[in-house]
Amino acid sequence: MDLSIVIVNYNTGHLLRACLESLPSAVSGLEYEVWVVDNASQDNSADMVAAEFPTVQLIASEQNLGFAKANNLALKRASGRYCLLLNPDTEPKPGALRRMVDYLDAHPDVGAVGPKLLNSDGSLQRNGRPFPSPLRELLGFDIIRKFFSGLLGLKFEFGRDDFDVEWDVDHVSGACIMVPRRVIEAVGMLDEAFFMFYEEVEWCWRIKRAGYRVIYLPQAEVVHHWMGSVKTQYRQMARLLLKSSFIYYRKTAPLPVRLLAALVNVARLARNEFIHVGVGIKRRLRCWLAKRPER
Repeated sequence: MDLSIVIVNYNTGHLLRACLESLPSAVSGLEYEVWVVDNASQDNSADMVAAEFPTVQLIASEQNLGFAKANNLALKRASGRYCLLLNPDTEPKPGALRRMVDYLDAHPDVGAVGPKLLNSDGSLQRNGRPFPSPLRELLGFDIIRKFFSGLLGLKFEFGRDDFDVEWDVDHVSGACIMVPRRVIEAVGMLDEAFFMFYEEVEWCWRIKRAGYRVIYLPQAEVVHHWMGSVKTQYRQMARLLLKSSFIYYRKTAPLPVRLLAALVNVARLARNEFIHVGVGIKRRLRCWLAKRPER
């Protein structure tokens, strides 16, 4: 078996169908298997997979296990030489996954590879970054992001400004990341302390510590309908993002860096809560004004 594709789904049946339909042309002749782990979706996603894609290996969980634990369920059973974690809100373009496998075959020193990601409209979605730092966490504030972007350009945030060239990076997006089975056996699977977010960052951190390279491969293109699975739960996702950030720094950084990152993340959480409360107040005010009788 050349490739095991693992997709974790949660209430994104319409996107998952398109993702699964894109796979045969994306693997381009490889021997492959597909695993779908459904995290107790309420939209009949699991039934759709069972009915429309009978060759897919389906694991229907009775509870939402989170991204890391659900992926690991399938990784333990997968038999491919390479394992691909793929979001259900993606559609690999024809030949994309074959190019990633061919690249890893030709570069045994590479422990993970990620593709060029494209937005739904075909525009570039930048992929491949340096590892997080407290200073980069500050870029979560729009005003600071604009300042650094104007001062340093994309090189500060991404390490380069050309996304049409192959590049050694620290980590790639978990929306589509391919790792050789032998590397997983060497460094372990995803850390289940992460429910969602940062798990692929920490995985790449372990992969690089083991002496492997992480590569951004623009010759492979994957459409990513970004945040398709979480945009309806923004407040909850923001909290999970910050919680995962705390876990990441606790594992990878010395105490002074952990403290600085904690301060930045507390500020980000406070900002998000302030925005959420403000939006709620504005919504109630508009409803009150709409119901107010005219004089």
